Amino acid sequence: MSKVVNYSMANRGEVARFLPALDLSDDESRLLDRMRERARARQDDLDAQEVDWGLSVQDALEELITGRADSSARYAGSAYYAALQIIIDHNASDSATLASYRSPTTFFSALDDALSAAGVQADLLPYQYIYSGPPSEIGFRIPSPLEGSPEIGYWPLAKAGPAIKAYRAVLDRIDADLRYDLEELIKALDSWYSEWAEGQGTWWWAEDGSIFFSITG
Repeated sequence: MSKVVNYSMANRGEVARFLPALDLSDDESRLLDRMRERARARQDDLDAQEVDWGLSVQDALEELITGRADSSARYAGSAYYAALQIIIDHNASDSATLASYRSPTTFFSALDDALSAAGVQADLLPYQYIYSGPPSEIGFRIPSPLEGSPEIGYWPLAKAGPAIKAYRAVLDRIDADLRYDLEELIKALDSWYSEWAEGQGTWWWAEDGSIFFSITG
């Protein structure tokens, strides 16, 4: 079964604003109401598939917005990540699909190895960002899914620029089996980095702008 890697752009601080969700404005409260509706719909979909994580997505969301994630349910991490993804989605751009992979962990590990061998420095390799987990701005630990699905990662746009440059410099030295997907990753990073870099100083620009990755399947 394949897994789909999607991406969008959001400011980490705007995501963390809801973890916990304190002293919300009227607009933020309305946004939270929409998150709750989406959490119910997500749980309805899981129920239809007879998937039981031991913690509902709605309850996971309510825990996160009060600043905790301490359920003892075996698969609670999946519910927390599903709820966190809902928070991200409601503070982010429309999502786009990077690619579908039989095993994203295998692919990005191989890509890391190829890029490293070509001379790309360690802090620009993609695996660490695509599988980074929740933003560091969140002030409490959110347990990861036991079986690795869904997954969340984020890439600070300030890092994306140097990564794009480094990847393009070695593209012709990367194995043909990896090159197409690397080109797609470059396009995905550059689609948001270029706009973010050009917008520096404008009212909407934020230093913590990031590309968020979601891996499901």
